[in-house]
Amino acid sequence: MKKILLVFSFALCLNPIFADEGMWLLTMLDKLGIQQKGCKLTPEQIYSINKSSLKDAVLGLANSENPYSFFCTSELVSSQGLLLTNYHCGFEMIQQHSTLTANYMDNGFWAKNQSEELTNEGIVASRMVAMYDVTERVLAAKSALSQVKDTASSVFDEDNEEEITPSLSSVFESIRKSVTDTCSYGASVKSFFEGNQYFLFVYETYKDVRLVGAPPRSIGKFGDETDNWVWPRHTGDFCVLRVYTDESGMPAEYSQKNKPLSPKHFLPISLKGVQEGDYAMILGFPGSTDRYRSADDIRYFQEIDNATLKLIGDVSLNVYKKYMNQDSLIRIKYASKYDNLSNYWKYSIGQNKGINDLKVVEKKYEQEKAMKEWIQADSSRIAKYGNVIDSLSGLFYDLCISNSRLTFMNVGLLNVVEAFMFTYDCMSIVDALETGDPVIVKEVQVSLKDKAKKFFNDYDAMVDKNQFISLTLAAAYNMDFNIYSSKNFILNKKYKGDVAKYADYVFSKSIFTDPARLDVFLDKPDRKKFVSDPMFELLRYTLYTYFSYKDAVVNPRIDMLNTLYVDMIMKMNPDSVMYPDANSTLRLTYGSVESYVPKDGMTYHYYTTMKGILEKKDDKNPEFFVPEKLEELYNAKDFGQYADKNGDMPVCFLTTNDITGGNSGSPVINANGELIGIAFDGNWEAMSGDIIFEPSVQRTIAVDIRYVLFVIDKFGGAGYLLDEMTINK
Repeated sequence: MKKILLVFSFALCLNPIFADEGMWLLTMLDKLGIQQKGCKLTPEQIYSINKSSLKDAVLGLANSENPYSFFCTSELVSSQGLLLTNYHCGFEMIQQHSTLTANYMDNGFWAKNQSEELTNEGIVASRMVAMYDVTERVLAAKSALSQVKDTASSVFDEDNEEEITPSLSSVFESIRKSVTDTCSYGASVKSFFEGNQYFLFVYETYKDVRLVGAPPRSIGKFGDETDNWVWPRHTGDFCVLRVYTDESGMPAEYSQKNKPLSPKHFLPISLKGVQEGDYAMILGFPGSTDRYRSADDIRYFQEIDNATLKLIGDVSLNVYKKYMNQDSLIRIKYASKYDNLSNYWKYSIGQNKGINDLKVVEKKYEQEKAMKEWIQADSSRIAKYGNVIDSLSGLFYDLCISNSRLTFMNVGLLNVVEAFMFTYDCMSIVDALETGDPVIVKEVQVSLKDKAKKFFNDYDAMVDKNQFISLTLAAAYNMDFNIYSSKNFILNKKYKGDVAKYADYVFSKSIFTDPARLDVFLDKPDRKKFVSDPMFELLRYTLYTYFSYKDAVVNPRIDMLNTLYVDMIMKMNPDSVMYPDANSTLRLTYGSVESYVPKDGMTYHYYTTMKGILEKKDDKNPEFFVPEKLEELYNAKDFGQYADKNGDMPVCFLTTNDITGGNSGSPVINANGELIGIAFDGNWEAMSGDIIFEPSVQRTIAVDIRYVLFVIDKFGGAGYLLDEMTINK
């Protein structure tokens, strides 16, 4: 295996590491030598601005209000805009289209033709058109804006309360306009290496994305919470979408007149299968990593932040589970919310375990010892970097408690208790009333009625009320954090601190927890009634507390110190090839299909088959329910052209690729540029992977494309979709 000198897998690594590590920007491909690793494509075949290339087949999935913050990745597999992504990426779409009578979650969904494909308002898919280095322009603007010298003395001035790094929003906007004012593309400026480098990304965003097909949850989430992050895996984690454009081929809002996208490039599919050692690469939009964190940052993150996330999950998941087990409709309404929170909860547990098992903090302290020795060897380094590490340590210690409380409110209370943000969204009616313009008021009335219909379709006030009670009490009992401490607040003044009684009052009286009450209000909106609503009063106090902690954790000095910290790392090894942390921009990671050894005396084989599905089958456990038709196909060995050379039906496989959240749904591509699988998970032994890459155990779990096609064709009866694809045998 060829090695490249990559520095600082998570801050400072003085020895060469396996080249499988790295989420690489596509402009860096010439430096990587991936052809020597086994890739048969040239860098231009992977990334080209003017010609069709592999990157044109990879789309980021996002919500329309934040179109370049990608929650998942998808790939084009036909000349008619057909997309593949993970089941869990499309699960909210599937759930929102499900009812008790049309339960697509439990029964699956397959459109028989394009007219039956289901629209998904608010979901967009973006193709990266090009990227440009704008570092010089941004750094020049930063220098002009900031009066702070790039030296230790300015950064370590404890009495300087002014903002050290001025806002660059106007600079970014100017750069974006250089693209968006002259074409139909959108653009985003992103920071890399903690503000030491900047790129402009140009996107084409498609606004009409439809659900074409999905297996039942018993396939798409087989193993569910138990198997999450765990190998061996037997999950058919995929669904099928389609992108539409207007009649001229341009991105457009949904219309019956729209036609399927004719893409610049789509991925051919290989049925040849995978063997251990085969080259594999992944293109996708990884969300975030923190490989350049300082030692104390990681220590406090582990001890405080992850512990807080675990507490939120412990409390909220129990509430969800209680009511979902009692009512089938509530189960449908809250399935996606439960799964999303469960994923973060389990990740926080696994990440802490990985940090301990791999002794990440201890290694970081050793590396920072070497960094300090490098600093002390030169007086100019002492002047610039001398106090960076120690100052960061002190700041993280001071802020850790405030940050944990902010996390509890942001991820927990204000996210899980849905009435809060719904009430906040409804404040637009107050703004409309203050204009005195009946036309504006009418527009907002119509908009909020539509929003309310969607909100209450997936909402239950009893569940929400008990989430509020449980989270408020958990903060007080487990974190010594009394969110509602003011003696003058109604909870304490009138209800003597009895959270349950106060919650009964708020949720039974508020117009924002009942569709009928809200509908009556929206027919005759009144500002006084809005601001006196008990939920609005509760929201106002909650947000007051939230912003007090948010202000406490915003410290520009940390940003400046982090910039110097990473700049120091780069200066220590100027000739090394480094990759930036993930930030929801298109990256390539390359590696190979490989087994691994998780523990002494234990080896995990690189692939699984349908045999394992039947071995895990448990009719008493919904996580391991096997559909009757799937079992029949297995028993008859009716695998069609999708079986491997031994006659078995492959399900999942492992690669050494370096991925993280956001890569879900990413294509796993062989040396010839053919699709061989869809990435959907990491493994339990490497849950600290966002902070440190450990090549001996770090693995990507992918669903084999042969199993995907088998389920579509043999199980789903939607083989007509395969007629659109280019399938190489």
